[in-house]
Amino acid sequence: MKPIPIELDKERNLLLDLNAMAEFEDLTNKNLFTLGTDFSASDVRALLWACLVHEDEGLTLRDVGGMIGPGNMQYIVQKLEQVYSTQLPQDKGQSQPKNAEGAAGQQGS
Repeated sequence: MKPIPIELDKERNLLLDLNAMAEFEDLTNKNLFTLGTDFSASDVRALLWACLVHEDEGLTLRDVGGMIGPGNMQYIVQKLEQVYSTQLPQDKGQSQPKNAEGAAGQQGS
């Protein structure tokens, strides 16, 4: 899985591996696989932190919260949606952006 670059206080890389998924769930008590549209400001901060801590273990939630503001919130949410859609395992009935088994890797919407 390839990290997705994001420009924050400096260029960083988002990675939604199993460690990030577990960190998010530990922080929020929410299942990332069933989250849907119920996504709060705390969830945005928690997911961003969980996707960044792989390259900076000293990074805190408050550090990440300080990187998010009204001017870049939409950009950050778009990057998190990109990570979510490309790095989170898909249901077998859904098309996968990369390495779809038995299909040509259709990309919809």
